[in-house]
Amino acid sequence: MSPSFDISQFGIVAEDEYTHPFSPDHADWNESYFFDWYSEDATFAGHCRVGWHPGQNRVLFWLFVYHNQEWLMIEEYRLPLSALQLDSTGKAFNYEGWGLEFSYTPGEPLLNGTLDVSGFARVISGQRLGMVLPVALNLTLEAVAPPHSRGAGEVESHSAQGYSTNRYEQPIKAECAATIDGHAQTCQVRGERDHSWGPRPWDMEWSFLVINNEDFSLQATVVRIPEWPPIKMGYFKGADGEMLNLTDVDFQVDYNAGAPEQAVQGKISLSCENDTVISADLIPVTGTEIDITHTFASPRRTEYRRSLVQCRFHGEHEGVVSPGWFECNRNVTDDTVENN
Repeated sequence: MSPSFDISQFGIVAEDEYTHPFSPDHADWNESYFFDWYSEDATFAGHCRVGWHPGQNRVLFWLFVYHNQEWLMIEEYRLPLSALQLDSTGKAFNYEGWGLEFSYTPGEPLLNGTLDVSGFARVISGQRLGMVLPVALNLTLEAVAPPHSRGAGEVESHSAQGYSTNRYEQPIKAECAATIDGHAQTCQVRGERDHSWGPRPWDMEWSFLVINNEDFSLQATVVRIPEWPPIKMGYFKGADGEMLNLTDVDFQVDYNAGAPEQAVQGKISLSCENDTVISADLIPVTGTEIDITHTFASPRRTEYRRSLVQCRFHGEHEGVVSPGWFECNRNVTDDTVENN
């Protein structure tokens, strides 16, 4: 059946489902695939990132799964690039070794696909804190809207002469089959995936919100790059409407530096290109801190956190309460209250 949307609405083409040539002149070149998901009641959720740095000869992988009030985590940031297979046997990427396997198999490009992960995860919160448990996950996803992109952008450090550099975000619905320590369950979930390629210096701050439910999907980002004004972008798409660019993003939120599991709360206000304003209260459910110390030229800690949240919407969407994800990366010297 044909999709109800044009996958190329924002300039992304079917070939962008797969991997891209990289510039050997950029040690920080990174290509990555990211997936997140959550159940409607926010009791089951997770996110997975697979990225590779050809100039550093390594693969970065993480998997975080939230289930039964426990967080389970696999972080592997120094896997050998030589062990990663790209664009082989129908898979965009495939890794297998030392008790860890992960792959992504596109179906119809930019429309559906399957993420598979299996390995051993450490419990980092909850009743079984500290245990290492076997985990297997299958995420069979279907796009609910076109991939959204604002193009390669104008930031010089994110471009490479003669090479395609870009990223896209795409809302999805999926069936997630997970087996944790021998106990299997299957959930219907929603979330988002993204795919990015190009030079990617991590020395910047950002805040990021994604919401996806039966009524609408949205993604909003504020990026702060040294010597640049804040970059604000994203999209909003009603269930039966066109995907719209955001023209303004305002996160009026408090950050809790001392509690990664309750890292953020406050209000959001998003303006669309048709002058619609989307507003909501943001309430934390749970969350974790993620290790990106190794991505900086001089390794250091930042507050890089991903929070499962509930948003209570107002105005046109009064009464809608939806789970979502709020991600932020902040320098540790920042105040715990920040107005974006």
